[in-house]
Amino acid sequence: MAGFTEAKTTRKLIIMFAAITILLIGVSIGSLLYLNHTINRFSATLYEDINRNTGLIRNAERDLNQASIALQMILNPSLPEAQRSDFRREFDNNLMGTEQNVEDIRLKLDSMEPYQRGKKSEKLLADIRQELASFEGPFGEWRADAQALLLTGRPKSGEVPENFSSAPDSVQLKQALLNLNRSEELLGSYAEQVIADFQSRKSSVFALYSLILFMLVLLIIYLGRRILSLQTEMREEQALYQLIGETMSDFILLTDANGLILYASPSHFAGFGYIPQKGDPLSLYIREPEIAWAKLKSVVQATPKMAELRMRSSEGHWIWLETRVSPVKSSLPIPARFMLVSREITQRKQYEERLHKLAFYDHLTSIPNRAHFKMYMENLISHPDDRRQKLALALLDCDRFKQLNDTLGHLAGDEFLQLLSRELQQAVKGLGQAFRIGGDEFAVVLHLGSVPEKMDEILDRLLQLFNKSWSVNNGSSFRTSASIGVALYPQHGKTINELLRAADLAMYRSKSHGGNEANLYVKGMDEEYPEQEDTRH
Repeated sequence: MAGFTEAKTTRKLIIMFAAITILLIGVSIGSLLYLNHTINRFSATLYEDINRNTGLIRNAERDLNQASIALQMILNPSLPEAQRSDFRREFDNNLMGTEQNVEDIRLKLDSMEPYQRGKKSEKLLADIRQELASFEGPFGEWRADAQALLLTGRPKSGEVPENFSSAPDSVQLKQALLNLNRSEELLGSYAEQVIADFQSRKSSVFALYSLILFMLVLLIIYLGRRILSLQTEMREEQALYQLIGETMSDFILLTDANGLILYASPSHFAGFGYIPQKGDPLSLYIREPEIAWAKLKSVVQATPKMAELRMRSSEGHWIWLETRVSPVKSSLPIPARFMLVSREITQRKQYEERLHKLAFYDHLTSIPNRAHFKMYMENLISHPDDRRQKLALALLDCDRFKQLNDTLGHLAGDEFLQLLSRELQQAVKGLGQAFRIGGDEFAVVLHLGSVPEKMDEILDRLLQLFNKSWSVNNGSSFRTSASIGVALYPQHGKTINELLRAADLAMYRSKSHGGNEANLYVKGMDEEYPEQEDTRH
């Protein structure tokens, strides 16, 4: 199924690149066609301007010839005066038309400047302007002679034949017409030269476009092959990672920034009987509140963190794990993913718990022992002054416990201590903590808080707890009582040894009064019982 999916992905990529290639080729061909159309339109516009200018030159030639004919008719002596006037108006109009057409040609030549694409076309345009400038000389001379003749009956310059009917063949007129013909020929040459320049540029642009298109196709082919190669490498790496994940014994979890599971290694099944589901929150599977996801993210933003947590197995029991939580680097300031790599440490935790129990709990009664008592007290009195609580340390000693051992045996004594320890723990629950610090000697740490007046009530409850009959050794009855000494913190001592000595002196007073009594330490006890040494270190 995975191979089929990857094949479909590969086909999609190939189709996508083929579509991009076809699209780019289509765009390139469209661009070339548009460029060709633009050049053709440019050529058509150029030819229109050339034809318009050529028409103006021909109109100028026609008006000049008509002016010459009208002049001949005016000079005909047999022409009636009315017709002479008409030919005079026609003569003036033709001269004005010739001048207007030549002026229009000059203006049109200025609008043809953008067509220049080379030195040859620029020179041809300059030659046309030169011919039009040369036209002004002979045309002006001929027009001046004709107007002088009309006014005086004689040409203004030079000698002319007596019969002026040959004026159209005059040198000035021929020269003017020759300038116009040359201008017309040069316009045709200019058009051919500009078109040739554009065709050359068109070929260059087409060749450049073809080269770019070819390079583009080669680039797309290269990218397509590169993608296929990278996809093959990714598939091989994925298979390798999957093989590692399936064969390694460690448990691997990958989560997103919100603690949702993205991946769980198959090794979970061997250890837990199931594999955590993708998309489930991690908090569904772990027990420890200190591993809460919001707190975990804030702790491991930059560096990995080691944590011990428990995950529930499919059978319902909890399995201890040592987990390394690492942020997966990303471009964002907050890690986008977290990697949890765990290994089972259930046996180690159970061993540590046994060691802790042996070190800090009494093996007979299972309540905290003397070592636990010292650690407990050190934690309480090591707080800063503003956080220290008012405490009472009560030492309890069983009266007539040696008699119990002597009469009923040590097993009965052990059974009594176990019963007493359970009831003592229950009696001070919520008020403090009970400890066994010696054979038949116990310590109770009371948290007085804001109600120290309750201490007397608690002490009475403890005396009543001891002062009753106990059934031990399969029904044997034994009655005992307790001698209790109490020291207050910090009034009677600021160290553990000071408090123990004060409580011990108060307990000694209770014993000296016959037991079944609780006494609070007072300063006079040091002088009253100087022989009582403090041995509780």
